[in-house]
This record gives sequence, structure tokens and C-alpha cells, in this order.
Amino acid sequence: MPEQPTAWTMPGTTVPEVTTAIRAAPAPPEPRERTGLRPIPLRPLSVLELIDGAIGAVRSVPAALLGWATVLVAALALADFAFTWVFDAAVAAATRVHPLITTDIFGNTIVQYGRTGGTGTLGLVMVNALTPIVFSGIAVTSMAGLIAEPVNRYVDGAGAATATPTRPARKLVARLSLIAVVANLPRLILLVLYALTTLAIVNNAQSNVGVAMVFLNLFGLPLAAWLTAEWAVAAPVAALEDKRAFAALGRAHKLVSNGRWRTMWVMLLTLGIAVVVVAPLLICQYYIGSVHGVGDLFDGEAVSGVTYWWLVGYAVVVVVIQALTAPFRAAVTTMLYVDRRFRREGLDIRIAWARIARSSGNAKERDGGRGAH
Repeated sequence: MPEQPTAWTMPGTTVPEVTTAIRAAPAPPEPRERTGLRPIPLRPLSVLELIDGAIGAVRSVPAALLGWATVLVAALALADFAFTWVFDAAVAAATRVHPLITTDIFGNTIVQYGRTGGTGTLGLVMVNALTPIVFSGIAVTSMAGLIAEPVNRYVDGAGAATATPTRPARKLVARLSLIAVVANLPRLILLVLYALTTLAIVNNAQSNVGVAMVFLNLFGLPLAAWLTAEWAVAAPVAALEDKRAFAALGRAHKLVSNGRWRTMWVMLLTLGIAVVVVAPLLICQYYIGSVHGVGDLFDGEAVSGVTYWWLVGYAVVVVVIQALTAPFRAAVTTMLYVDRRFRREGLDIRIAWARIARSSGNAKERDGGRGAH
């Protein structure tokens, strides 16, 4: 892991005196002069400034590193695709055996096979909505740690002494994988509970299992959102502060305390922006699934051979959606970490002093060069 600037060290950590930074060899020219990236304000960020900073941060990430991270995103997008297929097939199989029995306003009993209703339909909608959020959340958490170093340099406003490795270290990847699973565990458990409750309802539509759906909506969703915000910045902590997985989770809890509602709001807004940006692709995904028989294939019905080609296209769209939105969401996560340190630890002031020290060092080097001539 590249050595971090002293401004980024945790409060209480022993760091060199400012004069050490002034005497150090001058840093390479700042990358913003070449790329046109705007610096972020060195103060606690508003929500819109945080979003804008995340967009600039994505542009600062090396393309090769984004490529490695996208491989992980694609793998989890395919896992999302497979889980959706298995779940929809299980629901369809259950509704063929266990009919939906309803009574109309005239007292007539209606028996319908292959249909869901009421809480069964709600459960189906919730599972299909939560599945991409859960699997993409795991990918986004891991990516936030992988791109944390270039985002760190973007915020710091200077080139690094050592280049960011384009191929992540195995130790860091393993640490981030564990953090991603633990941080997204509340949402994963909620998804499983929704799926099991939905399957129980469609297997016995006349049972009282639907009451569990009410409890999941009233208590499960808020609790999962709260715990997700609790560990939202754990991946950048692990990458930038070189902490082990559970120590990073504890540090993330400390940083987010007194700011959980704001963290939840930023994460929800980020997800909403991502959905709006890829809305045409989501419409394309729905069109392929409903018009070209992919939905029927998911339900286990007989389809033509052409449908399997459309199935490949459907899977490609799923992967592209996740690949386009994950870097932005990961950058927002890392910027959240920066903002929490701005607010709790005065990191913005320390970065400002580090910039002054670096500028003084560069000025002295230039003056020394003129004197030599």
C-alpha cells in the first residue's frame, strides 16, 4: 500500500514536523493542471458538493484499476441475474401447484393458477427490487476500497510519490471482500427473509404468513438501512488507514456516529441518481424480459430457441447497468469517508496545511534552481 500523506493520518498519530515536508523532494506537478479536474472545497461538504466531488474523483481513477474493479462488478451482476432466475422459477412453480383462491363481490369463488396476489405480489416486487441493490452493494463496497487511493490523491490535490498499483494486492482484496460481505449482511438477510416469506405465501396463499411481510416492511427495511449506514465507509477506512476488517468496521461506526441520517440520505440519493442515469437501459431490460420471452423462460415455460439469444442480451444489459453505476456509487462512498473526517477530525485543515507546505517546498526548489544558474 502506498504511503499516505501525513495530513491523512488519524488524530493522535505521530507525524513529522512541517519542516520535514518542506525539505522533502518536490512532488510531481499536480494532476489537475493536466486533466482539468476541479478541487473539492476544503470544508465540510454539502450533499451536492459531495456528489460533484465523486464525479471528479471517478475521472481521477486509472483506467486499468477501473478495469479490474469492473471484473468484480460483472461477476456480482451475473450472480444477481442467476438469483433472480432461480427465485422467479421457484415462485412460478409454486403458483402452478397452489392456486390463488379469491372471492368476488358477488360471492363467487375464483381459482387461478400461475398467479400471485396481495402480499405474494408485494413480496415478488420487493425481492426483485432488493436483489440488484444487495449484489451491487457488495461490488460497490469492494470498489470503494480499491479506488480509495486515487480518490485520496484527488482530494489531497497532489500527485503521489508512488504510482497506484493497477492490479490490487491480494491482501487488500481479501480484506475488502470480508468488509463488503459484513457491511451488506443486513440487506442480504432482509432479501433472504423476503424471499422465504414470499415462497411461503405462494405455497399457501390462505395462510397467515403474510403478516411477516408487514413486519419486514415496518422494521426490517429501516433496520437494514440503519446498519448499512453504520458501516458505509468501512472499505475506504481499510484501504487508506491500513486497518483489518473488523477494526475498519469499528472505525467506520465512530466516523458515522452523529451523521447516520445524513449518510442514509446521501446513499439513497446516490442510488436514485444512478437509477435515473441508467433508466433507458432499465427500460431495455424490461422490454427484453416481457416482449421477447425471457420472463417466460424465468418462469419455467417452454420458449423458442431465439429466446436464449435474447437471454444473453438480457444478461449483458444487467452487467452494463451495474458496470456504469458502480464507480460513481463507490466514489460517493469514499467521498463520504472524506466528509466525515472533515466534520469530525478537521482533515480539511490538515490537508490545507499540507498543501501550503508542499507549495513552499516547490517554491524553494525553484528558487534554488535559479540561484544555481
